[in-house]
Amino acid sequence: MVPEQLTGFLLHRRSYRETSYLTDLFTLELGKVSAVARGVRGNKGDKKSLLQSFQPLLLSISGKHELRNLNQLEPTGSMLKLVGHQLFSAMYLNELLNRLLPKEVPHPELFQCYQQSLRWLANDGDIEPCLRQFELLLLDDMGYGFDLTHDYENGQPVEADVDYCLVLENGIKRIDNLAQGSNRFSGEALLQVSHHVWTPNSLQCAKRITRMALSPLLGHKPLKSRELFQQTWSAGNKIGNVK
Repeated sequence: MVPEQLTGFLLHRRSYRETSYLTDLFTLELGKVSAVARGVRGNKGDKKSLLQSFQPLLLSISGKHELRNLNQLEPTGSMLKLVGHQLFSAMYLNELLNRLLPKEVPHPELFQCYQQSLRWLANDGDIEPCLRQFELLLLDDMGYGFDLTHDYENGQPVEADVDYCLVLENGIKRIDNLAQGSNRFSGEALLQVSHHVWTPNSLQCAKRITRMALSPLLGHKPLKSRELFQQTWSAGNKIGNVK
């Protein structure tokens, strides 16, 4: 049974037939929803103007699960103003949700985190902690999270002065001093990540863990938002070097 009204955000829209958009939305009540916004292309109506990313929405849908219709559409607040790297970071969140979430499976905790993350970015908050916390919760919510506080092989608590590696679908385990490579994490950093204590070491640890975990889920298709971020970052560095 579809609720009469949904609260949510647009994740992505693309042209559909001659006058419509096919939209992907993230809602509190149903999770990710795909619906057709009919007859909105080529006009200046309110519905088209509201179909923008980072605009809080009240909406209603109808029709079959495979291809629903987007009916009512109203704003529930002002569109969040995002620019620069904060904008690309918010686009990254949208892309993760759109690529990874199944249709019409509620994720209320993740929805709340998404709202908080957008507000944090719109207020020029630090990007790295925001993205890492969101990625970790996304993995947990989809059933791919890890216990970073215990060795999965023996159940022993993680020790701050011991190094560990990540085994996908299992968790972390202790490694000896001869192990090499990027799959090596200090117990101290793992414990900090698990408690959301953000330092340069714990942020780097969380980034490597989430990259390893998300990579097989995302497949080989690159993330457009990550490419944009890297391009602008490189351009900014070149300008700085010239100066």
